[in-house]
Amino acid sequence: MSYPKYGWVGNRIAESDMAALYKRKKATQKSITSMVAEAVSQYVKEVGK
Repeated sequence: MSYPKYGWVGNRIAESDMAALYKRKKATQKSITSMVAEAVSQYVKEVGK
């Protein structure tokens, strides 16, 4: 069995935050994965690499 290089961290996202992401997904037609990727990029830029 093969495993992805990086494990999904979604189980660390609060249920209320996931609900907000889902609501945003419905409003924007943007995938939650895309929104999370954008958030991670912004975080990395803010705190440095």
